[in-house]
Amino acid sequence: MDATETRETPDPIGGPAHWLGPAMERDTTWIHFFTDAEIEEVERALDVAEQSGRPLKDLRAEDFPLPSFAAVLAKMSVELEDGCGITLLRGFPTERFTARQLRMVFWGLGLHTGTAVSQSKRNDYLGDVRDLGTGLDGPQFRGYTSNGELTYHCDAADVTGLFCLHPAMRGGLSRIVSSAAIHDELLRRRPDVLSALYEPIWWSMQGNELPGVAGFYTQPIFAVERGHFACRYTRTHIRSAELEAESNSNIAALSAQQVEGLALIDEIAAQPEFHLTMMFEPGDMQFLNNHLTLHTRTAFEDFPEPERKRHMLRLWLSLPNGRPLAESFRPFFRDVDAGAVRGGFPGVGEPQFTTL
Repeated sequence: MDATETRETPDPIGGPAHWLGPAMERDTTWIHFFTDAEIEEVERALDVAEQSGRPLKDLRAEDFPLPSFAAVLAKMSVELEDGCGITLLRGFPTERFTARQLRMVFWGLGLHTGTAVSQSKRNDYLGDVRDLGTGLDGPQFRGYTSNGELTYHCDAADVTGLFCLHPAMRGGLSRIVSSAAIHDELLRRRPDVLSALYEPIWWSMQGNELPGVAGFYTQPIFAVERGHFACRYTRTHIRSAELEAESNSNIAALSAQQVEGLALIDEIAAQPEFHLTMMFEPGDMQFLNNHLTLHTRTAFEDFPEPERKRHMLRLWLSLPNGRPLAESFRPFFRDVDAGAVRGGFPGVGEPQFTTL
């Protein structure tokens, strides 16, 4: 019997993580606007953190006390994990603070949300998303250092947080799509192709593997563990493994159905009825559950003045209420238990808090 005939047809995902973009744009319950009292509380926490004299790497949640706003962040964690998978904190007055203070603010809020993991083998825990003129392809491509349009993808951690310090002069729109909605659309159109995406696919570490660690691993696009859905899709990482497979017999090529399935993911995500589009404003803090959403950024053009160029701070977080992951996700995430600290690219040396 052909292997494709033995595959079980996946069940639909549905639930609050299944949403369509236009409806999300109309329903702003996923947006929390900072109140004056909350801003004042964050300012007081910043003052405590600064007076502690601790560097960012040594700060603890109690060094950034948020007696009331911590409840907002706890609610956000629940929405990220059990709701739509998106939260936006809007209206933080970045103009009142220095660049160093803004880094401390975002790190402090992160301490109350989850546990940060490294974003590259450089061991960077608080990354800078800026155009550094890098290309849009290659085995070590990282989209956050370019200004070109990106493909839909998710980051290599449970949750991504982005803090907008300066938006672009033109472009740089954030687009987000529900992975559950893509899954269920694939189920409607091509259940055979969807089933193939539950099978292992080779991925590249994009040059972020440590010495002695394999640069390639397997993971499916979709999995369900004890009723918890998870998706992981980053086409550039898969493409790098495809290129390696041409000369490395240990890496299997994609099946015809997997190739078709990846193309359909891109096609569905690009349809306006599926994705949510938003423009970052100064002070925005966007948090995305990478197991439930894919995201992209349109091409952008920067201001000529260096101090006005598009600049985001980025956190990769594990949530204490994070979902269990399937065993097939272990090769990258290393720990698949609920609430585990996992994912990211383990680095070497002291933790880094700037990638400029």
